[in-house]
Amino acid sequence: MIFQYQALDSNGQEVSDFIDAPSENAAKQRIRQKGEYVVRIKRHDIVADDSTGRKRGRIGQLVDRVSMQLNLRVSSKNVGLFSRQLATLLKAGLPLPKALSDISEQVDSRNFKNVVVDIKEKLEEGTSFSNALQRHRKLFSDMYINMVRVGENLGSLDQVIERLAEVEEKNNILKSKIRAALWYPSFMFIFALCVVIFMMVSVIPSIAEMFVEQNKDLPLPTEIVIALSTFLARFWFLIPVLVILAIYMYRRYVQTDEGRRKVDELKLKMPLVNKLYRKVIVLRFTQNAGILLNNRVDIIRSFEIVEKIVGNVIIEEKVAEAKRMIREGSTVTQALRKVDFLPNLVMGMIAAGEASDNLDSMLINIGSVYETELDLTVTGLTSLIEPVIIIIMGIAIGTIVLSVMLPIMEMNLLL
Repeated sequence: MIFQYQALDSNGQEVSDFIDAPSENAAKQRIRQKGEYVVRIKRHDIVADDSTGRKRGRIGQLVDRVSMQLNLRVSSKNVGLFSRQLATLLKAGLPLPKALSDISEQVDSRNFKNVVVDIKEKLEEGTSFSNALQRHRKLFSDMYINMVRVGENLGSLDQVIERLAEVEEKNNILKSKIRAALWYPSFMFIFALCVVIFMMVSVIPSIAEMFVEQNKDLPLPTEIVIALSTFLARFWFLIPVLVILAIYMYRRYVQTDEGRRKVDELKLKMPLVNKLYRKVIVLRFTQNAGILLNNRVDIIRSFEIVEKIVGNVIIEEKVAEAKRMIREGSTVTQALRKVDFLPNLVMGMIAAGEASDNLDSMLINIGSVYETELDLTVTGLTSLIEPVIIIIMGIAIGTIVLSVMLPIMEMNLLL
């Protein structure tokens, strides 16, 4: 069981934390051994009760949902480290419950610590490790759970966990590289937007007053810029409202079947981004399918799992169609050629792997090749986006400056 407690340390400072213990008395004893005096203690339930959520207002539920999403993002980053620690302890000969107990004491994130303790509790109650992980499917993917289940059946759990640790670490590295590569262009875009808004709200109105005093007709570009400036100066508070509303409407739209399909189609066709996105899909498909097959998951089940991992409804349908054809007797190469979402080079390598009965190794090798290609694509895309943003920034600011200079130049000509 896991308990949440408040206590006073040796310096009289209040401490709040969680502790794993078989009973409340045992929990109090462990807290005292740490040199702390228990003020309040209660059992902490890992799984939230839906009935309490229904009684809360919409604002409270929204806050809880946002908090849960943030906690999940933080906790998901710990899955790779958790897998690496668990694989190391299992290879050292520690029993699974003991290994989980040791890991829970080292986890910094409270939310992830709760998850690890909950898994350990279910193991002690007789649940299998894979079923205990299935209670937390928002953190542990279907591929992760199914590979653990195969490892349990074959008695090679330590090897499977070690492979999963490598996969999770690679995924985290890839996400970090993409975010790091896109951080600078994003900063440049936001900075340029702020500069334009500042000029429109603070600089242009004062210049517009001077033009009004002259009581002369202004060029059309100048009138447009002054009108936009006047609107922004009066209704600037609408900008964050419109941004939040746009994000909310987009999320609602994506949650619908039609919206998700349209957005996924756009991702596959969008200029500049589509090449990177297609390579990510190829990496997800080949790497995960190869690892599943390498760990003795049958081909149909592997395709079912990968279908949920690729993250695009169009590709999901194609993987499902390929799975159906394989079930009806087609080879993997024939099925994948007909659904046509993999490059010809990849299909050639898959055909060679299937012919030599090394399809799992070939898929893993393709995944490794595409990891390198993704690094190069991200670097190239970043070097291309930066000058595009600078050009857009220059055009926007240049247009504003030119619209201001036009009437001034006309006045000088008249003089």
